[in-house]
Amino acid sequence: MNHEPVAVYRDEAVAGSSGFSAIVTAEVPAGLDDEYIAWQNTISATEATFEGFLGHRVQRPVAGARHEWVVVVSFDTEAHLSAWLASSERAALLAEGERFNRQLEVTKTSFGFDFWSQRPDAVGSAPKAPVGKQNLLVLMALYPIVFLWGYFVSTPLFDGPGEIPFWLSLFVGNLVSTQLLGWWVMPWVFRRFDWWLKPRQGVRVQVTGFVILAVIYGSSMALYAWLLSLVAA
Repeated sequence: MNHEPVAVYRDEAVAGSSGFSAIVTAEVPAGLDDEYIAWQNTISATEATFEGFLGHRVQRPVAGARHEWVVVVSFDTEAHLSAWLASSERAALLAEGERFNRQLEVTKTSFGFDFWSQRPDAVGSAPKAPVGKQNLLVLMALYPIVFLWGYFVSTPLFDGPGEIPFWLSLFVGNLVSTQLLGWWVMPWVFRRFDWWLKPRQGVRVQVTGFVILAVIYGSSMALYAWLLSLVAA
């Protein structure tokens, strides 16, 4: 059975943006898969008229692992997500598709590093933010976190009389950096660079984004080289 996701995004939505999601699971009667997907497309079109809509992704059941269909609906804020979930439009659509809603469950969640789990979509997908750009933004945020942690925390605290093993120091540093990136830093960075991540941007926008990154990279390296020179002196 094909279990690639069916994803529908508004053109202005950026996969990988920070936001809030509702995870909807349901059992769909055998033989109604095509009808169910068509119904989900109708729901997604209605969601797109609500403020803050980011995306609607449908994951098919996985043979031998999961028999439910999983739908992830994403909005930019919890308030906008709640407005959709409580709307009369959604209630009407649920009533229309009652035959698909056996054991329907809805769970709210927030998401951070959605871009790590992107994968090709089977039907109705919109272009994704280029992975290369995402990686450059991660590097921009990760480099200062790793350096500043080592300079101000790891070296003075872990390399003194009560030093801990390098492997443990490395683990703690990675734990701190990944949590900072996933929960706070990268969601903020992706919002700031939303204009650059959107697909099909003009040459001026593309070049501007790369120039800004080059300046940030260069400034970071110059600053850290200066800090290290203070220690050496």
